[in-house]
Amino acid sequence: MGQIRKINDVYYIEFYARGLLYSQIAGPDLNKAEKLLADVEEKIARGEALTIVRHIDLADFYERFLEESQKQYSVKTVDRFASTIKHFSAFLDDHYPQIKQLAQLTPVIIESYKVYLMKTQKPKVVNITILLLRDILEFGIKLGFLNDNPSLHVRLLPWPKVPARKITSRYEIAKDLLLKGVGAAKLSQLLKLTDILKIIYFANLIPLSREDVYNYTS
Repeated sequence: MGQIRKINDVYYIEFYARGLLYSQIAGPDLNKAEKLLADVEEKIARGEALTIVRHIDLADFYERFLEESQKQYSVKTVDRFASTIKHFSAFLDDHYPQIKQLAQLTPVIIESYKVYLMKTQKPKVVNITILLLRDILEFGIKLGFLNDNPSLHVRLLPWPKVPARKITSRYEIAKDLLLKGVGAAKLSQLLKLTDILKIIYFANLIPLSREDVYNYTS
């Protein structure tokens, strides 16, 4: 059985078919949304699920992500995610107004966003923003709406040089987790950091891109 969700003034229908979650924009009219959901469920009942296009609008995806994040991360970290989504959404509205669905995001768009950030932000702010975006988009893979995270193909900027640190057991744990592909948000959670921005302490361990993980040595 499907359900109807309202985000701002727009209704979305969501339902499962072939064991997969589907989301579809229905518009501002509740009655039309109810009719659309009924039509879709009838189509599924007739065995026509293969004819339904599977996608999710960005607004719907972002809301789902933030709802899930509130169950896992600190308030400060969730606020960081919300701010990143707001800023990235404004960038898309100004530069890629045609992009409305999660699957439309590509490495080219993420790279363009990085270049846009570089005009006004310091390298470490650019990097943290991209890392936050990586975690957000990774949720799209978890939901099954993405097969690949486009932000993983975008190289981070070289991290600013920092004074030599004493290598602690916690530092080694962070390195091991990053080698295993743990994202920034998950790393902050595992290290019990109250704010994801505190991973800056481990910045020089973070790969510039997915391919760079293979360059690490133990």
